[in-house]
Amino acid sequence: MTIGSPEGPPPPWQEIHRAVLSTLDALASSTGWIPTAATVGIEPLFERVLQQVCEPHGVTPGAYIDLITKDTGMRREVQKRLSKLMEHPGLVAMRREAQRREAEHQLYVLRYVISGEEPPDWVWTSIDEAQQAQLRDAAESGEERDPVLTPRVQHALRKLAEAPSTYGECEDCGTTILLERLQIVPWAECCAACQRKREGTPDVPPEPQVPVTYF
Repeated sequence: MTIGSPEGPPPPWQEIHRAVLSTLDALASSTGWIPTAATVGIEPLFERVLQQVCEPHGVTPGAYIDLITKDTGMRREVQKRLSKLMEHPGLVAMRREAQRREAEHQLYVLRYVISGEEPPDWVWTSIDEAQQAQLRDAAESGEERDPVLTPRVQHALRKLAEAPSTYGECEDCGTTILLERLQIVPWAECCAACQRKREGTPDVPPEPQVPVTYF
């Protein structure tokens, strides 16, 4: 049964909506969902919540999404709770730790390609043989050697080894560097604004943050 079904009365949308909100509130006050969210994101968890709440009432999650998409107030209530989940300190910390591990791997591989210095065994064992061969060819050819980038990569690796909690902090203003920037530039010492200041390039207004709505 969905909106406007001739088979019976319309679904109890207010009851369904309250159940969705209360379920999201319960998630925010717990921690068991955090490892899953850190791996696959919030969206699959939200879809699971909708299935658990909607299916007993004989409606589809899609029908509920259609409803709140048309109702600004209901939509904002859901988005507020999804934002709270995304900003949960436990999730943020786990994502940061995952990024540190991924960055360390990327930096060791990059250092090998641009300087020829062998990465640790644990890095090699995580790479298949075909990729290992490609990396060896690149490192041995010397075509990718970069005397400017190499010390920056070494500096980032020292941070990860000696003071991992400082990795991802801007060295100039102390703010947290965006994860998106670290994913692209894992050796970044500064946030984008401070890096522009170091390079003497004009600052630009930050791009507006677009909230993830999932519907």
